[in-house]
Amino acid sequence: MGIRFGIKNKIREWLSKRPRLKVATEWLYLLMLVLISSFTYALAFRLFISPSLETLHSVSGNQIVFVGGGVSGLSQNLVKLIHDIIGWQAINPRVLQSVLYFTLNIPVFILGWIKVGRRFTIFSVVNVLLASLFISIIPVSWEKAVIYDSQLTRTLYAGILAGFSAAVAFSGNVSSGGMDIIAYYFANKKSEGVGKYNVLFNVIVVSFYFILNLIHPSTNIDIANTNYTSANVATTSFISSVTYLVMNSFVIDLINVRNKKSQVQIITNDEELAKILISNFPHGATTIKGVGVYSQSEKSIIYMTVSSNEVNDVVRLTHQVDPKAFINVYDLRQVFGKFFISPIK
Repeated sequence: MGIRFGIKNKIREWLSKRPRLKVATEWLYLLMLVLISSFTYALAFRLFISPSLETLHSVSGNQIVFVGGGVSGLSQNLVKLIHDIIGWQAINPRVLQSVLYFTLNIPVFILGWIKVGRRFTIFSVVNVLLASLFISIIPVSWEKAVIYDSQLTRTLYAGILAGFSAAVAFSGNVSSGGMDIIAYYFANKKSEGVGKYNVLFNVIVVSFYFILNLIHPSTNIDIANTNYTSANVATTSFISSVTYLVMNSFVIDLINVRNKKSQVQIITNDEELAKILISNFPHGATTIKGVGVYSQSEKSIIYMTVSSNEVNDVVRLTHQVDPKAFINVYDLRQVFGKFFISPIK
């Protein structure tokens, strides 16, 4: 009953006969994803989320520093508290940001190791280490190379880049660390989208940064010689942070389809199709009988719930078996009951 289809399956079959090459290929692929993810996030942070005040002063228009999400945002809060408010400036704020970013990730790495998966955690650690390194070494000249004309432009670009960074990591069943690990744990446990959990976890981070901005505003605005106040800066920073988080969440859920489900409804004349489908996918199916109104011939109607990233393979296999099959695909909000998701290593 099993039918091999598509280039992807042929590659998997070929690699399955070469276990060492398969493992090496998987790890090389994950390393490539981690490099892209970590570098993209570092660019989002340095160019848009928290560029240096020197860079902000060189930009036309009023610019205000806002806070990123998760552990990175928490480390931003601590850097601002230590460097700007307490006044301890023995360490460069970029280096301090990198050190705190990795240190604060240690508890969630432990959670990932115990509750999610070991390979997942190893590559998440590598992702955070690389992101910390890139944040500290990206030159200020890169910040000045980017021209943006408004606070909103900066915020949207930051959200898109950071969301893309997390989604790229998720596509390889790894994470960009921090709250992403916690979000991934809960999302897999509840079989829901990932992005909204990040928003919930980030409320405290954004609120804390709002308070710190009231005390010491981070902006290129000369508050002493204008009508602006620290409350104006703090409020704008808060709104920018929320906008960033919403955009970040939207991009993650748009790209990451692991936890999204779809129902496939197939109307076919082939009574063996259902058995072929369940032999190629780790899901069950339900078949009912029907009659075509126009043809008056007996039909089999197959209902099958699959992960969204499996839909194209299901459609391709169905058309190989029955080119005349009629297929409907419905996006599902949530699935209750036993639904197989391949475990994270």
